[in-house]
Amino acid sequence: MSRFMSRVFGLALLLAVIASPLLVRGTVAQDAATPCPALTEEEGTALATAYIAAWNAKDTAALVALHTPNTLRHWGIGVDSEGADELAASLDAFFAAFPGAHATLDQVWIAGDTVIFRYISLGIQEEDYMGFPASQETTTFTGITVLRLDCGLVAETWAEADHLGRLQQQGAIPVASPEAEATPAG
Repeated sequence: MSRFMSRVFGLALLLAVIASPLLVRGTVAQDAATPCPALTEEEGTALATAYIAAWNAKDTAALVALHTPNTLRHWGIGVDSEGADELAASLDAFFAAFPGAHATLDQVWIAGDTVIFRYISLGIQEEDYMGFPASQETTTFTGITVLRLDCGLVAETWAEADHLGRLQQQGAIPVASPEAEATPAG
């Protein structure tokens, strides 16, 4: 009987190990009585498409509505936004500086509760932003955004864009080249 119980215990332990990533990663809500449905490819693509559409419309309210109230956004440049109010303020500041910017969704990947999308953005910085003056130069840059979902809402975002390339196109930062002379350290 002891051997039988050890096999049952081993099987139970194996099932717990297999199921634990599902519980930790958000496939099941904090309250185990309320399961979150698994994200489908179609839902992930629809979320990325809605995100870019709201971004292009400069619709802060629509973007914030896609997030949890305590969302965390890592901008990749500048200060992270914690909570819906900080996210809205950061979005408003960005949209004020880039009122005509337009992003095109390039590719979408879905991995569990995560939606990853790549985009190409085109626009002009029309107001000072993060210490850099406005420019009349049209810039094109790429970016990748990673959205970690909690029951269909964005709980955390990592946004990485080629702001160095954008600033170089604006003339705010010189473009390095192999022909440029190295300055010896003093």
